Amino acid sequence: MKKKKATKLLKGKEIATLTKVLNEFDLATLRDTGVHRISGGFADSKLFDYDNEYIDIELKHGVQSDCENRVHTEQWKLKRSVLSQKKSVKQMVREIEDC
Repeated sequence: MKKKKATKLLKGKEIATLTKVLNEFDLATLRDTGVHRISGGFADSKLFDYDNEYIDIELKHGVQSDCENRVHTEQWKLKRSVLSQKKSVKQMVREIEDC
């Protein structure tokens, strides 16, 4: 199914809020996967697409060091309307859904 293109661009406030949400999502992923205790553990999420309803997020996490290279890539989504709600960043992170 072809994805609809967004007719509304992300606004400055949405971008600022999304940046905070993605940073908190990275920290939550580090804690949830346990790689925060491992040297070379990482989590990196970024926006890779969006439309009027959803923001698509790509999450890469794992361990990269001189002796290990384990990287997992996942796709998640967040309802765009969540960014304009009066919720804390942690509450917004809980709204992120697995694809």
